[in-house]
Amino acid sequence: MASSPSFRPVGHPVGGAAAWLGRDLRNTTAWQHTLSAGAVEELAAALAAVQARGLTPPRITREDFPLPRLAATLDGLLSEARDGRGFFLLRGLPAERFDEAEREILFWGIGTHLGRAVSQNAHGQLLGHVFDQGRTHAMANTRGYQTKADLTFHTDRCDLVGLLCQRAAMQGGESSVVSTAAIHDEILRRRPDLLPLLYRGFHYGEREAADNPRGVSAARIPVFSETDGVVSCRFIRRAIDLAETRGVSVTPAEREALDLMTALTEDPDFRLDMMLRPGDMQFCNNYRTAHARTAFEDWPEAPRKRLMVRLWLSFREAWPLAEDFGEHEGIPYRPEAGAAPAPASAG
Repeated sequence: MASSPSFRPVGHPVGGAAAWLGRDLRNTTAWQHTLSAGAVEELAAALAAVQARGLTPPRITREDFPLPRLAATLDGLLSEARDGRGFFLLRGLPAERFDEAEREILFWGIGTHLGRAVSQNAHGQLLGHVFDQGRTHAMANTRGYQTKADLTFHTDRCDLVGLLCQRAAMQGGESSVVSTAAIHDEILRRRPDLLPLLYRGFHYGEREAADNPRGVSAARIPVFSETDGVVSCRFIRRAIDLAETRGVSVTPAEREALDLMTALTEDPDFRLDMMLRPGDMQFCNNYRTAHARTAFEDWPEAPRKRLMVRLWLSFREAWPLAEDFGEHEGIPYRPEAGAAPAPASAG
């Protein structure tokens, strides 16, 4: 295993729009954008055009999916995700007008205006389906999205993660977002002695087949890092804990830093909770926010079971990252993983 890097100097607070608190956003819809009737018609026209040509994801490009007026709105929302509060919720797509296959195409088409799709798993999926596959965290090679258990706050291995709600669960499955910029600044204010430990980082355990035969990252991956004055975050507590079960030692001070980070993500003052409805699309900047999901109970009928569609996107304009930040261009495809399980169809 590679030697541990020395502590990095801790910078100034991030501040600004990125360092928001959930308590300040609960009573405002500023982080939501509702599609106008005209925007819906523009999407419908783009959908009809690709359907007429027999195009489906991932073959649809931005050029195949022109949005003459909505494109400017999406550019503004993308700027908000990059340079503002780091996330947005897109609402107003009438689920009763478009079936699930059509909503999936619309989601992909919108994604082409926000970035470039990257692989989400060893199956090489560019458009992933998030549903209960009857798995648990105790099973080997299982990732949280394949279960109905809660997903604690984490970031993904891409720049921008998008989530389309196709079907909501019978109970639970609430989505949450938190500003990791605000958490960085709170740790700097409250316990500046712990922040260098988070900048130094931790080894990660791999849920899927790992490049390292021990199933642990060869080097430490920083939770926070700063490049060109930009502070970025990568935080997957369950993967850090998994590495510990595989022989990586964590000092009491490091555990205290991780516990404080975790506690702040779960603090009601910091987190923002929302229930996604069919047709809603949530987009989060993985460097400025972390996201979570509560456990859920599903409908007994297969066609009604909870289903989300996920996009992992890379920004067209590269985000400044440290060399040791960790993988952020998706998860490499591994042929031996085979095809991904398919969700039940709503018909």
